[in-house]
Amino acid sequence: MKNHRLLRFVFLTALASTWTVTPPAPVSAADPVPLKDLDGHFPFQPPSSLEAWNSRRAEVLEQLAVSQGLHPKPTFAPVKPVVHGLKELDGYAIAKTYFESLPGFYVTGTLYLPRDGKPVSTKRPGILCPHGHWDNGRFYHASDAETKTLLASGAERFESAARNHMQARCVQLARMGCVVFQYDMIGYADSQQISFDRAHRFGIKVSNPEMGAGKWLLYSPQAEGMMQSTMALQTINSLQAFEFLAGRDDVDATKIAITGASGGGTQSFIAAALEPRIAAAMPAVMVSTSMQGGCTCENACLLRVGTGNVEIAATIAPRPLGLTAANDWTKNMEKDGFPELQKIYDLFQAKKQVELHPFIHFPHNYNHTARVKMYGFINRVFQLGFEEPILERDFELQRAEQLTVWDNEHPKPESGVEFEANLLSRWASDVSSQLKKDPTIAASGWKVLLKPSMSLAKELQAKLDGEALTVRNSHQSEVARVRVSKGWSKPIRVTGFSTEPLEQGVLQVGDPNGLETVDSQQPAVKNPRPAAAYTYGYNPTLLQRRAGAAIAALNAMQTSGAIPSGIVLEGKGDDAVLAKLIQKAMPDLVKEVRAIDPTLPENINSIRHPRIGSK
Repeated sequence: MKNHRLLRFVFLTALASTWTVTPPAPVSAADPVPLKDLDGHFPFQPPSSLEAWNSRRAEVLEQLAVSQGLHPKPTFAPVKPVVHGLKELDGYAIAKTYFESLPGFYVTGTLYLPRDGKPVSTKRPGILCPHGHWDNGRFYHASDAETKTLLASGAERFESAARNHMQARCVQLARMGCVVFQYDMIGYADSQQISFDRAHRFGIKVSNPEMGAGKWLLYSPQAEGMMQSTMALQTINSLQAFEFLAGRDDVDATKIAITGASGGGTQSFIAAALEPRIAAAMPAVMVSTSMQGGCTCENACLLRVGTGNVEIAATIAPRPLGLTAANDWTKNMEKDGFPELQKIYDLFQAKKQVELHPFIHFPHNYNHTARVKMYGFINRVFQLGFEEPILERDFELQRAEQLTVWDNEHPKPESGVEFEANLLSRWASDVSSQLKKDPTIAASGWKVLLKPSMSLAKELQAKLDGEALTVRNSHQSEVARVRVSKGWSKPIRVTGFSTEPLEQGVLQVGDPNGLETVDSQQPAVKNPRPAAAYTYGYNPTLLQRRAGAAIAALNAMQTSGAIPSGIVLEGKGDDAVLAKLIQKAMPDLVKEVRAIDPTLPENINSIRHPRIGSK
């Protein structure tokens, strides 16, 4: 692979390990380390000092930004909102709203405005309301049976709220004096430029191509390699929604909070972590040490490698953070997750700034009982002066035909597969241009890409026996070996692990986790949606793992004096890519990488390619 391609596309987590010319032999491990998936356990161990946490926090936020396609940050469109169709209601008004996030890509939603008799010039708190995976999102309308159940169980007080709990919270917050923006997740309600099936049902039942019109689409190796994902687009929309509220004359930009449930909860803590100007966040029924997010729109390559939702949410500290729990994956938060969050807030002497409200007798929800806690949270954070508990009152339910932002005067924008391909192409060109103008931007990307390798290298055990050095994993299986005479000055060739006799000047490298196989190279986690993020959002790639073994070997050789600084590495095919990764990790040791018989890898246009491991 040409070196400039590796440098241009720093974020190769989902790609680099798939380009294999000659698969190395499998490494024998007594007990292979299983891949993590979204249903694993993601405990959080807080550092004991604020200094240590601030250092770790910076690492987590850097990784988060890279995973969301925000390093380098694409050129966002200027926020020029179109607000129309103002409708006055009981104690509030609504307006249809849309604006661009990326050029040509639109955020759509409903703006809720207070009508409490205060002067128009009054600066008010702003609330962002992303929704979760309820059918049709902003246009949700519960069935008669579901409505009766919610009312009978005490989950809801009014039929209007039982029909659409998302609308209920926006109405109440507006009646409390807040400017509220409820915006669509991609593929829901008015956000149809990328369809629901494309964004949230990739690989299930319907045909979801990865290539179109000669260009790549979401979920393709090309998109994943450049950190282009549905989640990244939704995160960009959330950040632009913040800019929309912050730019309004009737909003106090220092008093903007975000709250949503389920998938909307994911967007709530992700956006609040990335945008320090968001004053407070209340992600409902989402943050936990258990299931991390089931949808493609909640997963991205690199996102949770070595971390999890609780630690990501902790980066919001010391800003106010409210959580709810239900009889779902959040049910154990009181004992596993929340105490750790409290410890982080305690480091800032702000333990009262984080709160958890468990309602374990209810299933996954953002019902009235949970919303009442949220209203109290917002009331205290922004000192609104209401007596608690703050209960809702009934409202006039709005249906899809009353809420849609599109009409004859405001026609729907371009959409479909061709639009998607062009959007990603423009995004890639923008990022490429930024990297070309300022190559130093890539440093953070390399740091994130190399961190799993560097961490793994520290866990491996190296032993020198004469001229031969072996590296073993915790099961004492060999994962790397090299033989050089002391003071070796010739190039060292990097190859796959082999049972053949070890030659002078050769560094053989395998997978320390013992998951490498000849036929598929590396397995993928079991998931009905064959998206790369379900594997590489939680696990280092094979290339990163092999790099860790190589780094451990070369570190030990240098420490022993067997090799000097300024060595040359050689590699063929993807072993040259591995050598380049090693050089990025050890720039003082490796001065040059030489590709042997350099050839471009075969054109891999599908994540179902056997070398990626998806079936």
